[in-house]
Amino acid sequence: MSIFPAISVIAQLALLSALLRLRSSETAARDFSIACALSAIATLLLMASTSFSMPIVAMPGYAAMIAAFFGFLIGLRRLLASSVPIGVCAALALAAAAAGLLIDPGGQGSLAGRLIVIAGCGAALLAVIGLPILERRANDKRAIRTGAIGLLTVAFTGLVHALGFAPQTSLGLSASPASLIFDFSLVFLQLFFLPALFVAVILTIENRVIANLRTLLARDPLTGALSRRALIEDGERTIADCLAHHRPAAFLQLDLDYFKQINDHYGHACGDMALAHFVATVSAFLDGRGIFGRIGGEEFGIVLPDHTEEQAAAVAEAICRAVRDTPVGRAHQRIRLTVSIGIAAAAPGDTIMDVMIRADLALYDSKADGRDRCSIARQRHIDASARALAAAAAQLRQADASHQDQLRHTA
Repeated sequence: MSIFPAISVIAQLALLSALLRLRSSETAARDFSIACALSAIATLLLMASTSFSMPIVAMPGYAAMIAAFFGFLIGLRRLLASSVPIGVCAALALAAAAAGLLIDPGGQGSLAGRLIVIAGCGAALLAVIGLPILERRANDKRAIRTGAIGLLTVAFTGLVHALGFAPQTSLGLSASPASLIFDFSLVFLQLFFLPALFVAVILTIENRVIANLRTLLARDPLTGALSRRALIEDGERTIADCLAHHRPAAFLQLDLDYFKQINDHYGHACGDMALAHFVATVSAFLDGRGIFGRIGGEEFGIVLPDHTEEQAAAVAEAICRAVRDTPVGRAHQRIRLTVSIGIAAAAPGDTIMDVMIRADLALYDSKADGRDRCSIARQRHIDASARALAAAAAQLRQADASHQDQLRHTA
């Protein structure tokens, strides 16, 4: 009697605990958890059937394996947001099981049996290797989602057929290459496929969780614009790329006018609504043409690649008009918003902080000239003291915005 199938069962039970911990992060983990539990039960029953000559437990074992594959397809369907009907998933599970059982289930001499095991092993390897990267590419391509389900169906057919043989623990090195390939396929499907498949599922779910966390960290929770850190990081890369290829780039620094009066007169809830409305208005206008983020409080920034100073000024003027012409609030209480903008073009050797400092200085010119307008920064040298003062001012503004958020949440 071989202990290797028992190791496979233990591995599946260990992976089940990992899947159960992921249920709160991804709803599909619940379906995969059920599939993992059923596959462990099926493996245990089929191991008993072949190792202890107990054919009476084979049928419940195969039934549990069919249910496990059906549960896995349901989880994959949810994970990939596939539109495959649940009835099709059930039909695929039954068809794969029927094919695996009806193709010469009792002997290794059948050419059809060997081919189905080898094909199942190949499909299983592709599924295990490709699943962690599939989820990132499958959302927009129906063919990829369908292909993944097809591979798993072929792999499951080979698995069901392979489970009809006594567990293999070694490969005959003196055998022919064809026999070696078959023996390897048999061992992989019997002992390693299911644990490896659920490891791939866990990696896929964790990749999605990490991607979602990165998205949350890169976005301002109130407005949905990029956070200050994400704006600076993405803007730095964009400006550096433009300058390296001798393309223009510009930065717009935006500040909502009289925002403190909006908070004082209408309340912080209305102020939050005004910020969200402003971001929605500017984002709709930009339509992906620039990198838009919140610097802090009511200050925002836009990186405009491939825009000269004049083109950036035209964009800024259009933003001023769009914000002015799109008041926030309901019909009985409309609040008119205006924005002041400072514009700075990137020069050779500039970092994003250099451009932001010049845009900040131009923004103060717009404020001094009466607000609701844009000003272009004069090309001036940014020394270390100016950079330090600008960084300190930005930190103070960010700390003040955080303090205001805490006050409104505790009020």
